[in-house]
Amino acid sequence: MAAENLVNRLLYQIRMKFYPDNEKGFYQERTFLIRSITYPAHWLWDRKVKLPESRLEEILTKILRDIMHHGNTGKIGFFSAYLLKVVQEHMSHHGEDYYNEAKDLRKIVDSTLENLTEKQRKRLPDALDPVTAQLADLNRLVRATKPGRRKKSVPAGTQLDLF
Repeated sequence: MAAENLVNRLLYQIRMKFYPDNEKGFYQERTFLIRSITYPAHWLWDRKVKLPESRLEEILTKILRDIMHHGNTGKIGFFSAYLLKVVQEHMSHHGEDYYNEAKDLRKIVDSTLENLTEKQRKRLPDALDPVTAQLADLNRLVRATKPGRRKKSVPAGTQLDLF
């Protein structure tokens, strides 16, 4: 699965650059890091467009490079939260550019598909590039899980009366 490989490659980069001596911290914040990695795909998927895997990786690698050069990572307590904030801000500033790029790409693909013969179309897979959809689904799953301690549920009938 291409989306899984993309997430694993980016997690490896993050671990080597930002958690070189903190393996425990990396694994504790891993879910939040995945949420950060998948956020651009989620943003695009909500707008009904998609970008190829290589372009998504390029965007996230640029963000990580900018953090390395411009961010003061020594003062950051929870890097995963910082990364998510940076990715969200990046998408709020540059998201429309990526949206337009994806729309233009979709027009090119659609016009190419229209020019194919029926025999050529049958040989194409149903989803030409499912990475954006897979990453958006992963983002929804990761957002659904809340980190931290779980509260114990109180069985019915064990609660005391107030008066």
